[in-house]
Amino acid sequence: MIINSKTLVIGLIGHPLGHSLSPLMHNSALDKLGLNCLYLPFDVAPNDLGEAVAGLKALNMRGVNVTIPYKKAVIQYLDELSPEAQACGAVNLIKNDHGYLTGFNTDGRGFMASLREEGISSFKQVLIIGAGGAAHSLVYELTQSGAEQINILDIDHDKALELASFVNQLQKGKGTGAKMDDELFITLSQKADLIVNCTPVGMSPHNEGIPVTSLNKVHSEALVYDLIYNPLTTRFLAMAQERNLKTINGLSMLVHQGALTLEILTGVKPPVAFMKEVLLNSYSK
Repeated sequence: MIINSKTLVIGLIGHPLGHSLSPLMHNSALDKLGLNCLYLPFDVAPNDLGEAVAGLKALNMRGVNVTIPYKKAVIQYLDELSPEAQACGAVNLIKNDHGYLTGFNTDGRGFMASLREEGISSFKQVLIIGAGGAAHSLVYELTQSGAEQINILDIDHDKALELASFVNQLQKGKGTGAKMDDELFITLSQKADLIVNCTPVGMSPHNEGIPVTSLNKVHSEALVYDLIYNPLTTRFLAMAQERNLKTINGLSMLVHQGALTLEILTGVKPPVAFMKEVLLNSYSK
């Protein structure tokens, strides 16, 4: 593309950013769409977060994605939150509209879009491993889609209880939280039709990590989902595939939440299949 005075700048803020595939995905999509727009990564030190957000206005940037560790901390610098960002207490996208900053959270919607892509629209019994920011976004959308029960396990008991309380504020009586325990996981997994790993356990370069010891009691129709996209097949998913369970990795969610980012910031429908192809090709290089 030709960069000129009319080039719109969007990007990503977080710390660190060395692992991110977002610049590759977004710039490829923007080029294919023929938009005069550039996506740049900005590694922002913790003490500089407020100044970085103010810089969106000063530089007239269209917006930025927000990743770890700033999804909650960034809220104090914004003018407004979308309903899902308000409910989850986390932001992964800021839109700058002539100096007015609105925070969005596209993680949960990206997750649900990845399920619809596979022809899946709803679940009754959900088991979530991990109670961090991503898990909040997911359970928000899952309650909206009619999940009857959402059980949360985390190594931090308080975090699991907090997320269960969040679920029950949305849909009374639908959430339970407990400390991660292999026996309890096995018990709960027998009734779950969706099991999601929302922890970084098993992410590169620590590929040997696994959040649970066994999926042997999971029933044959359950879907096992890992939010990790590097590697594409974690040990957790490999264990599920050994039992011929249906699996989805985190690449699809990454693509769909990224597509929502482009749509919110540019108003243009993004090329979702092309974006996924770009990322898949990057793994073979």
